[in-house]
Amino acid sequence: MADEVLVVGPGPELSRGRRWHVLERAGDEVVVLSAGIDSLPAIAEHSRLAMARRAGGDVEIAGDERAAQGLGESARIFVDAWRSRSLAKPHRRGEGLSWDAEGFEPP
Repeated sequence: MADEVLVVGPGPELSRGRRWHVLERAGDEVVVLSAGIDSLPAIAEHSRLAMARRAGGDVEIAGDERAAQGLGESARIFVDAWRSRSLAKPHRRGEGLSWDAEGFEPP
């Protein structure tokens, strides 16, 4: 998974995507940037709230968590979904094998 930082209330510096690439938007108030957790303090300087997920799944927060409460319903759902998603890739039987590996039917 690429490193991501979710931002609530991004300033113009973040919305334009000049320093960090914008991966997703949920209206004008929420963006997901391609950035590592080490960029969290710098990103937080240009936003009301910034969140990044550590490798273990914990979410690190910089800024005012109440900023998310003032969002519209769809943006709040987006933020909640981003925070709750799993980082672990599910195990799929046969992952990485050739399509014609023994015990599997070709497409």
